This record gives sequence, C-alpha cells and structure tokens, in this order.
Amino acid sequence: MGIYTEKRDQLIEKIKGLEKRIAGDTAKKKTLEDKLKEVSRLAMAEEYNCKPRELDEIITSEHQLLEKLRASGLSDDELLKLVGGGNAENEKSNTADSSQTSDSK
Repeated sequence: MGIYTEKRDQLIEKIKGLEKRIAGDTAKKKTLEDKLKEVSRLAMAEEYNCKPRELDEIITSEHQLLEKLRASGLSDDELLKLVGGGNAENEKSNTADSSQTSDSK
C-alpha cells in the first residue's frame, strides 16, 4: 500500500506544479494581451494621424451617432448603403449609375 501512496503524492505534487505554471502563464498572457491592446490603439491613432485621446473621442462620438441612427429606425444594411459600404453588387450598380449620370451631362 505504501507504493501507491507514494505515487499518489508524486502525482499530487506534479499537478500542483502544473497549476502554478498555468497560473503564471495565464498572468503573463493577460499582460501581453493588455500590451497588444494598447499597441493596437496607438497604431490606430497613428493611422488616423491623431492622438490616442482624440481617437477615443472620435470612436465615442461615432458610436453615439450610430446608436442615434439605429434608434431612428435605420437598419445596419441601410446604414451601410448610406456610407457606400454595401455589398459588391450594390457598389457595381452605384458605379454604373454614376458613370451613366456623368455621361449624360
């Protein structure tokens, strides 16, 4: 019976060691994810040529505007059409329509 007790204790110790590593790796992963989030935010601010604080304000105001438009009854598809972000077929027909309009002028 002593052999199994010793094996059990060894396995318990291995499990505890793995749990410590998992906790440590999880903490490291969270730290890296936080750094990635911040670097991504800075990259977006750089892309839009603004300061990170300005980017936050832009995102907030655009989100509020979007929510107001949705509250007024516009669907996401309608909003995409308004900004020209519809599907490829709509974009092709819009391009064809605008070129026909330009030709007739």
